[in-house]
Amino acid sequence: MEIYGIGTDIIEVERIKYTIKRNSGFLKRVYTENEINYCERKKRNKYQSLAARFAAKEAVAKSLTEGIGKNVSLKEIELLNMDSGAPFIKLHGKTFEFSKNLKIKDIKISVSATENFAIACAIAII
Repeated sequence: MEIYGIGTDIIEVERIKYTIKRNSGFLKRVYTENEINYCERKKRNKYQSLAARFAAKEAVAKSLTEGIGKNVSLKEIELLNMDSGAPFIKLHGKTFEFSKNLKIKDIKISVSATENFAIACAIAII
């Protein structure tokens, strides 16, 4: 096992909240249905959860040494949780194909959020 790339991202929760309230299409353009449903159930920490997922998507894109663009899409990077609560990444579409071409076997993710900030660190493994 070898590290292909590492990505980190931090975002203000208020920035995500503001963007969602101002731009009705943002949620559907960036998040999967699973992510939206998960965060909606959070009620009190909804925006922290959405911000954590946004940070995770950016961190994963950086770990693929590509960033968001022609090969990597925010909506195709999905942050899910195991029954234990542990986060994991599932890739879809062209982002999945791109990672496959890079021979990425797994992407490890760690996320955390406070009232004001969300942060994520991703490690792509070949």
